[in-house]
Amino acid sequence: MTDFSPAPGTFRGPLHDLALAESTSPDRRLLAWRDGELSVARFAAAVRSVALELRDHGVVAGSRVAVMAANSHRLLVATYAIWTLGAVEVSVNSELKGPLLKHVLDDSDPALLLADDLFIPVVRSVRPDLETLRLDDLRHDRGTSETFRLAGDDALASLLYTSGTTGPSKGVMIPHGYYSYFASVLGTALNLGESDTCYFTLPFFHVDAHIALPACLRWGSSLAFASRFSVSSFWEDVTHFDASWFGAVGSMLSALVSRGRPPQRVLDRLRLIVAAPVPQEAFANFEDAWGVPILQMYGQTEANGPLYSTLARRRRGAAGWPCAGFDVKVVDDSGVPAPRGQAGELLIRPSSANALAQGYWRRADATAAAFADGWYRTGDLVRQDEDGFVWYVGRKKDSLRRRGENISAFELESVLSAAPGVRTAAALAVRDELGGEDDIKAVLAVAPEFDLTVFGDYCRSSLPRFAVPRFVEIVDESRIVRGPGTGAIQKHLLPQGVTGATIDLEVTLAIRQKGNQ
Repeated sequence: MTDFSPAPGTFRGPLHDLALAESTSPDRRLLAWRDGELSVARFAAAVRSVALELRDHGVVAGSRVAVMAANSHRLLVATYAIWTLGAVEVSVNSELKGPLLKHVLDDSDPALLLADDLFIPVVRSVRPDLETLRLDDLRHDRGTSETFRLAGDDALASLLYTSGTTGPSKGVMIPHGYYSYFASVLGTALNLGESDTCYFTLPFFHVDAHIALPACLRWGSSLAFASRFSVSSFWEDVTHFDASWFGAVGSMLSALVSRGRPPQRVLDRLRLIVAAPVPQEAFANFEDAWGVPILQMYGQTEANGPLYSTLARRRRGAAGWPCAGFDVKVVDDSGVPAPRGQAGELLIRPSSANALAQGYWRRADATAAAFADGWYRTGDLVRQDEDGFVWYVGRKKDSLRRRGENISAFELESVLSAAPGVRTAAALAVRDELGGEDDIKAVLAVAPEFDLTVFGDYCRSSLPRFAVPRFVEIVDESRIVRGPGTGAIQKHLLPQGVTGATIDLEVTLAIRQKGNQ
């Protein structure tokens, strides 16, 4: 089978990709958004200008600089400027608030935070001591001929926080070479070229955008983007930017299908979609009815693309096959390889250095548990068929996935348990058939004074939007059974799915609000 992994020495990091692109094609369009665009040269000049600004604020090699912002060219410029100084970017989910945000900022302990205006009060409510700069105040026009030292491929580039299992979210340590490695794999798998434009609407704080831009630098393509996904303007934007491909999560594809067939001029230009997971209705519409191939892939922050489907080799519904220079192994609970076709935990091992995360920030215990003997334990259950395709089965670890976001059940339950009138809380996944991911159900043991409206207000003020439970079920505290030794709630003993006692929190609160008007 074909191996798409790049040759050793060719994936040195995004700064090297930018330097090469600036020397070979400085005037080509690199970034595009509704209000403007930047060529490679103008992006590079802005990066050097912002690097000077950050250095004036005390940022040096090894400093950690947090960024909390909506998708924008300013965010991308700031990220590359942080790297230009040898500093470490801390990419903060812009939906975080309250204790979840405080944990990320406390754990990463940044020297400085860059933010949009909207998020500065949110940050100051949990970390008033943290020096914060507005992204809009960073100048892009300070001309300089100064040459900055480019980071090595093994130097730490970013801390990207991902959901915990039995503890708080962990900072995944990403080296510079990782981004160029997976950018090369992406470009090869998609056969990217100078005529391609990616339309990107996923959040920039995820690992995906950190790879999409280096891919454009390496393959001569353009990255067009919006501040967020909007189903109503999506096809109009695809037309405006003349996009040839886009990335998506399952719920986005389902939403686009619900809008009906896109204009023919879009279908004539759109040559493929990359997504995970992919609902069957998306295959039926995009591929069968509209003629646009969907390439499914598998990845985590720790390793973004060890499995891909390609135009030449794919199987509908499979997560992909090992084409990115990774060995894969499916093992049972004892670590023994499972027979082909039998479900087990997916382990992956790269053949190249810096194609995998370096571990978890300040979490030697978690690093040792997940990374051992060169293998990374994904915590996901899969099966591999006789032809090498890997099929996703479910999660082995206690985390949830909703609208493309990983959510730590531990963290969510900690916040829910602190709600007024709540004695104990457990978070369960409820299958979302529309998007192929999870809705969230909170199973609560409550005090007599518990009020559902107060609970809903508390959730909206204390949790990011994607983590607010859709469903609530109130049970007697005797139903909350804890295991011996760990004290972990035995969730399999709780009422699963939507039962007759389940409350749809969104609908119930909307009805109450309407009744009070």
